[in-house]
Amino acid sequence: MKTTMKPNRTALVSLASLGLLTTTALANDPTDITAQEQDAAEMAESQDTWTGIREWIGSGEAYLKLRTRFESVDQDGFTDDAHALTNRTLLGYKLGNYGKFSGAVEFEDVRAIGNGGYNSTDNGVINRPVVADPEGGEVTQAYMTYAFSDRMTGTFGRQRMILDNARFVGNVGWRQNEQTFDAAAIVGEPVDGLNLVYAYVQNANRIFEESSSAGNIGSESHILNLSHDFEDIGKLTAYAYMLDLAAAAASTDTVGVRFTGKHNVNDDTDLLYNLELAQQDDAGDNPNTVDAGYMLAEVGLSMDAVTVKVGMETLEGSVADGAFSTPLATLHKFNGWADQFLATPTTGLEDTYVAISGKFSGVSLIGVYHDFSSESGSGDWGSELDFQATYPLKEGMLVGAKYADFSADDAAYVDTAKMWLWVAMSF
Repeated sequence: MKTTMKPNRTALVSLASLGLLTTTALANDPTDITAQEQDAAEMAESQDTWTGIREWIGSGEAYLKLRTRFESVDQDGFTDDAHALTNRTLLGYKLGNYGKFSGAVEFEDVRAIGNGGYNSTDNGVINRPVVADPEGGEVTQAYMTYAFSDRMTGTFGRQRMILDNARFVGNVGWRQNEQTFDAAAIVGEPVDGLNLVYAYVQNANRIFEESSSAGNIGSESHILNLSHDFEDIGKLTAYAYMLDLAAAAASTDTVGVRFTGKHNVNDDTDLLYNLELAQQDDAGDNPNTVDAGYMLAEVGLSMDAVTVKVGMETLEGSVADGAFSTPLATLHKFNGWADQFLATPTTGLEDTYVAISGKFSGVSLIGVYHDFSSESGSGDWGSELDFQATYPLKEGMLVGAKYADFSADDAAYVDTAKMWLWVAMSF
């Protein structure tokens, strides 16, 4: 009987080390063939993965946004007005989906055109009013998203966040340098009809240049926003904003509820309504006592091309209990475009306003009248008129003009008039 002998691998290796056996003989060992096939398979898998990633990156969408704006400020107390001509360039790249992943990166650059006759907050010009558009460039967004399920998505990294009407959390989109957040956020619909936004905010990248002491606010804050749409009635939102900020005096806990909606009166008219209530207390290492409330009540009519709204916004304030604040908000949007109430007065603020908006021959128009007074005490801060007109020249190109005129009735404030002209393009 003939017996087939299997090669002794140890002996073969020894012979190979003495030069008595070529490496070809070792390569023909069945064990090595299996290992080579496994290595080749792993290499092919790795190449397929990198090919997929390259295709994913290459399938993304780039975008470019330009906004050139002239702003002038005539403010009592300054001999010279401010005149600022600036340009903002926003360049971004949004990835498609790669399995459950997607993401984006975005860069922003702000430059002054001309000699800069204005106080940008960091250019050393202190004899003219502030136009808070400092020069500089930074990464505004750099995030990855992951789809946990069909209902829930997580976004991790530097990102833009706008909640509700941006009264508490917003991007300050009016300024040339936007506000974004270094955060981990979870967004979705965990159960039918309930919309959830939760974010842990590690840093707020503010509208100032990063080199500025006011450019960033370190944070260990929790943002929670829950909402539900009631068909034909409106949207109910409950929120809790627990702000623990490096700027300790701005650290607060705010809980509130908001209801906004509309009711169809007839074919041409809708009744609009908005009610919001919130309570705020000091938090974190805040050295001050804060026990203040917030209220917004607004009603309006939308009739064909015209909308009229009447409302009152109240931010409580007193020497004993502090003043209600919203440090992460899009503040320019509220209490007048002249930006006289970016910080709530010690005795609080009541803003009673009437707003009219509409669209005529393609031109969008807004007019607002504000009356400002103290929430506690009898202070009368002043009044303001605001106007804005915008017109789309073509798809992706918009021109606009805007004017704000604040008339002070108290020595704590001064008469201020601001004017803006701009053109914005998107590619």
